Amino acid sequence: MTTARQDVIDRLVREFDWHDPEYTPDLAEEVNRLIRERSAVGWTPAHGGLWILSRHDDVRAALKNYTVFSSGSGVFHPRAAGMPLFSPIEFDPPEHGELRQLMAPPLHNEEVRRLENGVTTLAAELISPIAERGHGDFVAELAHPMAIGVLALAIGLSKNAQDRVRELTSNLWQHLSKDSDADGFWPQFRELLAEEVRAARADPGDHYLSRLARTTLDGRPLEEERLHSIIVSLCIAGHQTTLNTISRMLWNLARNPEIQHRLRAEPELIPVVGDETMRRWCPTDRFTRVTTQDVEIGGTTIPRGARVVLLLDAANRDPAKFPDPDTFSLDRGTSHQHLSFGHGIHHCLGAGLARLEFRAVLQELAQHPVYHLVGESERHFENGRHVVFDQVRVRFDNPMQEEGNDD
Repeated sequence: MTTARQDVIDRLVREFDWHDPEYTPDLAEEVNRLIRERSAVGWTPAHGGLWILSRHDDVRAALKNYTVFSSGSGVFHPRAAGMPLFSPIEFDPPEHGELRQLMAPPLHNEEVRRLENGVTTLAAELISPIAERGHGDFVAELAHPMAIGVLALAIGLSKNAQDRVRELTSNLWQHLSKDSDADGFWPQFRELLAEEVRAARADPGDHYLSRLARTTLDGRPLEEERLHSIIVSLCIAGHQTTLNTISRMLWNLARNPEIQHRLRAEPELIPVVGDETMRRWCPTDRFTRVTTQDVEIGGTTIPRGARVVLLLDAANRDPAKFPDPDTFSLDRGTSHQHLSFGHGIHHCLGAGLARLEFRAVLQELAQHPVYHLVGESERHFENGRHVVFDQVRVRFDNPMQEEGNDD
């Protein structure tokens, strides 16, 4: 490791700031590990002073203890003035429960089962042309349209919204923590959401957005701002984590054809791949909370009113919880205990649907020749927390060659 690189890492450990331009995916894992090893509770002067939790048991306990570690002041920090809170993750009870109940219908287990055929069909439609061609980009041609397409199946997103959600999401993350107010990025997204609501009311159907737009509370329609908060959260959370995880999952498998062979021989391991990918490479690296009272952790008292950063990546790679944590292993047995989907009342509503998408993609790919990574894949952070791949270019083995090898 060069001295210059080590100097950057040392600085980021002392003055941790996930919005620092030098805090890149290439350095983040090392920085997060050193913060975890340094102490149970860290502190950084960034953004007015922040406390840091990075060990698995501490992060898990904070996620569960919503009365002490409040989400009601927003979990994204810093934040442009005028940006509304995301539902339900940035609300505390009782509002949290009310919002979660409104958002849950398209993500119930029975609804996920109902979507299974559509999700499986979509995976086949996206993968088959790439495999037949023998090469392609798993981000642009698979992960992105898969995530957006399943979101549309689940909630009834229009074609116009499907085409624009990714771009608007990237734009929002680019400006949320940097701009003094939200006027430069939120109105575009808000107008798209308003269009979806207007269309649902003008031509009501049986999909979720149509039902949501017609929902009443105490005999009155839902307020527009609440509708927008719900829909934008479904749009962003409904595609971003899945897009990033599928990209990372296939990047990893393309580098390791032996794992692909094993999944063909042991298909019961396919569901493990998504969870171990999310454990080893957290797709949503951190959230923040604000303490409602003094709280002692590891001999350190975090004062009331403090903003606390929860380092999910460091927690998911805590050797006290996951031995040999930097190794991707399908035999771990505890991969599902990662914190990438959250924990407690804020556990991800769409976890079941995301796991269905991962499974559908891997099952379909197992029907085709082995694929290999071609070239480098660049990665960058969106809003300092979402690791985004620019591409995952692959080539497939020639099936005739495979048959010849078997002989």
